[in-house]
Amino acid sequence: MAGRPSIRDVAEQAGVSTALASFALNDRDGVAADTKARILQVATDLGYRADPTARALRTGLSGSYGMLVRNMQNPYFLEILRGAQDAASEHGGTVFAVDSAYSVEREREHVHHLAQQRVDGLAIAPVGSGDAVDLWQERCPGRPTVVVNAISHQEGVVRVGPDNVRAVDLAVDHLHELGHRRITFYSAPAGVMADHDRLERFLQRCAELGVTAHPVETELNLDEAYRATCALLDGPEPPAAIITNSDFTAHAVYRAARDRGVQVGARLSVVGHDDLATSQLLDPPLTTLRLDRFEIGRAIVGRLRPDSGLGDHVQPVELVVRGSTAPPD
Repeated sequence: MAGRPSIRDVAEQAGVSTALASFALNDRDGVAADTKARILQVATDLGYRADPTARALRTGLSGSYGMLVRNMQNPYFLEILRGAQDAASEHGGTVFAVDSAYSVEREREHVHHLAQQRVDGLAIAPVGSGDAVDLWQERCPGRPTVVVNAISHQEGVVRVGPDNVRAVDLAVDHLHELGHRRITFYSAPAGVMADHDRLERFLQRCAELGVTAHPVETELNLDEAYRATCALLDGPEPPAAIITNSDFTAHAVYRAARDRGVQVGARLSVVGHDDLATSQLLDPPLTTLRLDRFEIGRAIVGRLRPDSGLGDHVQPVELVVRGSTAPPD
């Protein structure tokens, strides 16, 4: 076959009409499952890719989606992006990812830019109260909005993220069972915190168990988390157990503990969140909450597709116990 295969080529090879091939390739109703599978397989064999320009002219949709996150340095978001792109590419689409770096001003600039690019929908891990969500809905009324890892009370917004209540309970209960009666909990500063449910559940669960809750606000990057941990370890009542918001932040806790001569596990228990590939390589390996970040990315794009009708997605979590947690000495 000379040149780029067309939808007509797919239809002829699959023995169906061009309209039916279009329905199957655009994941629309009205195609029998076996017929759809045959059409998709033919499209794959031929190397067919939808023409985004033609699709945009025909449907008014670009096939592209925006993803605005708070901290692209955190590998957590990179795996989500990989899952999102995987789902988007199944329909000939793509994902434009940008990073606010916890800056409200930068977040607003990105929203304006993505609106100008006419992306079909926006997934956003917002900074603070989510003003950028309101801005997006003002600029692009009717286009899908997914809020990632955050609380949102805006109308027409779908939430996607981990089971925060379960994650906090697993971490606090594990440390309590080991004998810890005072637990430090890292969270973002109030002005940029978007997942208030984590902190609220931490305080509630500690009260239920009779554990002294010690929440600490810190910017959730490696340098600030390192400085916050050093200050705690140098203080009059150094922590014996710390729950972090991510494995990424936990790496900074390890570094601070090493520099202060505090052995993780033996003298300082640390619990992460996300189960990054590097967390097993730490010394000792990190106790953490495991979840399928790739599936979160796929769930996001599924909800950004036009007329998906899908509601919130809560990703299950499980505790993975390794050497970074132990009874207090």
